[in-house]
Amino acid sequence: MTARVVEGWSPLGGRPAASDDEVFELLAAAVFQARFRPAVVRARWPCIRQAFADFDLAVVAGWPDERLEELMHAPGMIRNRKKILATLRNARDLRMRGTRFGSVSAYLRSFGDEDAVVQDVDTWAHYIGAPSIRWFVRAFEGTGRG
Repeated sequence: MTARVVEGWSPLGGRPAASDDEVFELLAAAVFQARFRPAVVRARWPCIRQAFADFDLAVVAGWPDERLEELMHAPGMIRNRKKILATLRNARDLRMRGTRFGSVSAYLRSFGDEDAVVQDVDTWAHYIGAPSIRWFVRAFEGTGRG
């Protein structure tokens, strides 16, 4: 049986992630695209990117959940509380793993195969399921759609 992968749009244009910030941006894109049309997310991405400090992982990981209300009212934001809150929490969790492994990329590569990465990320990532996580892992590697 082939593992299910959602369709998605990569803000990196199909190239592999080159920094922890770019990995965070891909994870946020996966969260925002889950159950949404990628074209809607793509059209609003510049505004979402600006609201989340250009996906600076260190900055966003330091934001408390209370930042949700401000983000809900950011111009152009997709006003979905669960997706915004998940992005805040995922930043903290991703940063913690990056710190533990030396970088987020090192954390993701420590598993050796896609299924193991998906299984682990599925234990901590907020408001995202395995098909979207699989898209995220492939986008991280630059093997997903651009």
